[in-house]
Amino acid sequence: MTITDIDADAATARAALAKTLVEAGDLTDPAWRAAFEEVPRHLFVPFFFDHDGTRIAGDDPQTRERWFAAVHEDRALVTHRTGGAATSSSSQPSLMAAMLEALDAADGMSVLEIGAGTGYSAGLLAHRLGDDRVVTIDVSPDITGPAAERLAVAGFQPLMVTGDGAAGWPDRAPYDRIIATCRLDNVPPALVAQLAETGFLLAPIGSALVRVYRTGPDTAEGRFLPGGAFFMPLRRDGGDGAPVRRPDLPTGTGRPSALPAAAVADNAFRFLVSIVEPGLTWQYDVDDARQITGARVWAADGSIAALQADGTVTETGPRRLWTALEDAFRAYAAAGSPGPERYGITVDRVGQRVWLDSPDGPSWNLSA
Repeated sequence: MTITDIDADAATARAALAKTLVEAGDLTDPAWRAAFEEVPRHLFVPFFFDHDGTRIAGDDPQTRERWFAAVHEDRALVTHRTGGAATSSSSQPSLMAAMLEALDAADGMSVLEIGAGTGYSAGLLAHRLGDDRVVTIDVSPDITGPAAERLAVAGFQPLMVTGDGAAGWPDRAPYDRIIATCRLDNVPPALVAQLAETGFLLAPIGSALVRVYRTGPDTAEGRFLPGGAFFMPLRRDGGDGAPVRRPDLPTGTGRPSALPAAAVADNAFRFLVSIVEPGLTWQYDVDDARQITGARVWAADGSIAALQADGTVTETGPRRLWTALEDAFRAYAAAGSPGPERYGITVDRVGQRVWLDSPDGPSWNLSA
């Protein structure tokens, strides 16, 4: 592959990726399939960072082949690092396809995207709905500037806004759909207010997608969708979104843990954890069979816990973090190990809470 024949090769590679997504059941709408076949992802991801921090780029003869293959594979690609930590990425195409299909978009609808990122998702939306029906927003001109340039090169000009995604963009409201391509810890009230009467917000809250419908001027309700959805967190006020550095490990004698190591790898349980204790950072110990035997987990307030291979745990900090996870596990086990699809969310004047099975069921308040 050379620079001169990249466009033809990319078109072939995009068609192959779209076919893979269709065969996997991630892409069923012909309009979205056409978008994935025609919007050039390689223009939006001119480089990315490998797992060890190595820059893989299309303009580097040493890494060009790896770059080209990766941008046409079904994988997420880290596009920005801060202090060695991944802080922005181009999402996995299969997850993007699932989100776009869950958006249930139709001709003539208007969409606000929270989290412009590379601009690729905005390009897919603009291909499907038209430039004048799409607004995309991100917090930093370092993101929106290059994204707008790449969109223009690809032939798209949706409205690009630099600002706080949680505040939305009221100038173009109401929107038929609002889609967040970054993780939210709660439902921003401004986004609810900017929904059309029959519109909904589709967003990752915790580690799963939820559709949230407006039910009144400042109220909303929704249900989570099956499966997981792992995204970078929403960046606000210029924050870099880097993970919190690990506090000092707890010392002293451990106690028996009521939360088994196997549960740490259970994605259904981890969804509840992402609601009860959002924004945790984890490290794991694994055996030769890749089973988790121990873990360290910490929160932004300095609370930290360490699970040892012998099933004991130590914790320290301003609160007992592992104890909170044990309480969540007891509720999870008692409910029959529910997946995200059994949960819903209510937003009202009192606050926001995620509930299990029905609004009258067990519930957990979301942080403000």
